[in-house]
Amino acid sequence: MKFSRAHLFINALFCILFCGTIASAAEVEDRKKLIEMAQKEGNLVFYTSMDAGDARSLTEAFQRKYPFIKTDLFRGGREAVFSRFSLERKAGRYVTDVVSVGEFHVLEMKKQNLITPYASPEAQAFPQDFRDPQGYWTCVYLTVAVLAYNTNKVKVDELPRRYEDLLNPKWKKRMALDANEERWVPGLIQSMGRDKAVSFLKALAQQEVYIRRGRSLLTQLLLAGEFDVQIVAYWHEVNRLMKKKAPIGWVGIEPAVTGAPQLSLVDKAPHPNAARLFIDFVLSAEGQGMIAKLGRVAARQGIKPEGYPENLKLFLPNPELVAAQLEENRKLYESLFLKK
Repeated sequence: MKFSRAHLFINALFCILFCGTIASAAEVEDRKKLIEMAQKEGNLVFYTSMDAGDARSLTEAFQRKYPFIKTDLFRGGREAVFSRFSLERKAGRYVTDVVSVGEFHVLEMKKQNLITPYASPEAQAFPQDFRDPQGYWTCVYLTVAVLAYNTNKVKVDELPRRYEDLLNPKWKKRMALDANEERWVPGLIQSMGRDKAVSFLKALAQQEVYIRRGRSLLTQLLLAGEFDVQIVAYWHEVNRLMKKKAPIGWVGIEPAVTGAPQLSLVDKAPHPNAARLFIDFVLSAEGQGMIAKLGRVAARQGIKPEGYPENLKLFLPNPELVAAQLEENRKLYESLFLKK
C-alpha cells in the first residue's frame, strides 16, 4: 500500500505532537512528585556568598511560592562559606542542602565529592559556558568588573579606556584595589598573557595604589572621596548607586574580567527534594528575573537588568587554570601591592 507525501507528513506531525504531549505529561507528573516530596521534607538550608540582602530576597520569594518549606540561610564571604561547609562535612555533620559560591570553590567541592549532579530542567536556558556538562553546577549571575570613578573628581574626557592608561603619572596615588584580587589578576594573565600582565601589574604597583579589603567598602570610600578611581568594582553595585544619584560612574575596560558564582546540590543533602525545587526556582525565568530586578547580571539567556551594557566584551577566566595558579598569583599580588 502506498501513501501520499501529504499523508506521511500528517502522520509524522501527529506522532511528534503525540510524543510531545506524553513527554509534557510526564514532566508535569515528575514536577508534582518533586513538590510532594519537598513538602514532606519541609526544610531547606542554603549557604551562599551572595550579598545578604539579595540572598534574603531570593529565599523569601521561594518561601512565598512554596510556603510549606522553611528556608534557613547562611551568608558569608566565599572563604567563610567554603570553610564552614568543609568543617561541617569533616565533622560528619550533614546540614547544607544547596551551596552557592565562586567558581574556584565549587571546583574544589566537585573534586572532593562534596556536591552532586542535578540536571535541572531550567539549566537548558543557560549558555553552555554557564553550566557544567555533568550537571554539578549552574551559574546564578555574573559579577562584571568595571572601573568606577568619583564624578566629582574625574572628568569623563580624562577617563582611562585601556589598562595601560592607568600607568599615566596623573593617576598616581589616586587609585584603589581590593586586598584580594583572586579573580581579576588571573583574568589579566589569561587575557593578556602572563609576561605582559606581570609587567603591567609591576608598573601599576609603582602608582602607589591604595589597598583595602572589601570591594563594597572600597566603593563607599570612593564615594566619600578617599580616592578618585576604583580599578575593580562590580557593575551591579555601581549601577545601583548611579540610580540613587550618587557621585559615581563607570567605564568598561575590555575585556571586562567576569566572575560566575555557581549553584550546586550538596552531596547527601538532608532535604534533597527541597534543594532541587529551590535550584529550579533560582534558575527559572521567575528567579532569574528577580535577580535582574535586584540589579544583578542574571546568567540565564534573555534576562538582563535595566541599563546593562550589552556590547561590553566580557572575559570569564578558566577556573581550573585559576585554581592551579592560585598560590603563585596570590604571592605575586601580595609582593607587589601588599608589601609594607
